[in-house]
Amino acid sequence: MTARVRPIQVLVVLALTNLVAYAARNALFAVYPTLTKRYGIGDAELGLLQTVFMLPHAAATLGFGWAGDRYDRRRVIAFGMALASVAGALGVIGESYVGLAVSRALVGFGTAAVVPVANSLLGQVFEGPKKASRMAVFNLGLFVGGVVGFGLGTALGFPLVVIALAVPGLLLCLVVVAIAIPAHAAAPAKAIVVTHDGGRSDGLGTTLRAFVADARELLRIRTLRWVMVSTTVMAFSAGGYNAWLQVFLVREKLMTPQQATSLLALALCGGLSGILVGARISDGLSARTAAGRLWTIVIGMVLTAPCAAAAILLPAGLGLQVIGVLTLFFISWYHAPMAATVDDLTPARLTVAGQGLVIFTMHILGTAPSSWIIGMISERSSIGTALWVPTVGLVVAAGCMAVATRTFAADRTRARGAL
Repeated sequence: MTARVRPIQVLVVLALTNLVAYAARNALFAVYPTLTKRYGIGDAELGLLQTVFMLPHAAATLGFGWAGDRYDRRRVIAFGMALASVAGALGVIGESYVGLAVSRALVGFGTAAVVPVANSLLGQVFEGPKKASRMAVFNLGLFVGGVVGFGLGTALGFPLVVIALAVPGLLLCLVVVAIAIPAHAAAPAKAIVVTHDGGRSDGLGTTLRAFVADARELLRIRTLRWVMVSTTVMAFSAGGYNAWLQVFLVREKLMTPQQATSLLALALCGGLSGILVGARISDGLSARTAAGRLWTIVIGMVLTAPCAAAAILLPAGLGLQVIGVLTLFFISWYHAPMAATVDDLTPARLTVAGQGLVIFTMHILGTAPSSWIIGMISERSSIGTALWVPTVGLVVAAGCMAVATRTFAADRTRARGAL
């Protein structure tokens, strides 16, 4: 007898998994001074740690996305989290910067399984007019995980924070595998070839050809291409802020690390609210206009840019605290609408692959190089000057997303009619 799917249970378990994955991703941001002393590195090398995390993270979203359309989605997530947890704990043993970098690469690879597979699964479980609002709860893990990562890094220090996060990661692997989920909406058959003696086997070449064919089919969706461009620029901006905000507050605003962490925690509360508000606004606008979710993202980015500029210019104090909260509030509007939009634009049999493709381009071209590029600019000028680059990026992202609104309705109709 098939176990009954409990949507809230699925949502809570996946949200907790996302939280731990993002905490592991952000844990090192609060311990940059320790890393500098322990490994004898500068800003560029610190930024490179996030880059070596994001490159395999981005690449793996394609593979995990493809696997999620063909295999048990619970096991795909559990495998990734198990790899990330073990690699993270082992990588901090020793005094080698190279060893730490390899560990971060494996953590990035493993955690890539969570978001594309979970977004597809939740899109199926909560299909309907309030899909973005439900998916927003999953995306809360991003900001709560950010707070947890920063907080634990400050409280426990390095390397204990990395080891401590490995434990819940492994426990969640067991929980994820145990929950009941619905069958894939339209799972494609595995790639099969007929051998010379008439037998049947999985063929690597056939598998790769199927992978490429799926990617080409997705890239033919015009709206999806513009969404990918916009979200990639957004990811560059968000990644640059995420990696360097604490350093910026300490160097430019003359705060202590503890004061900077407290301000970021306060601002992240704005981010949590932004995820929920953005999702509700997007569901409301989508009921009035087909591209309502995309327009929600446009409005959020347009409102974020002046707030981010003010945060760079204002001195430490109440004004900076208020504008910091507003910056994270508006920039967070895009999370749930983006995931729901990708789900709307892709054929049912390719929903995980579609999520993986978008996240791949976001991270490989956006997030991965952002911390390194901002670090290099910082070394040549100042971190305050460097943060103007992602601020301008927000305006570019808004423009690209506005272009995507023109073809959304037609592309969504074609996706819903695809077999």
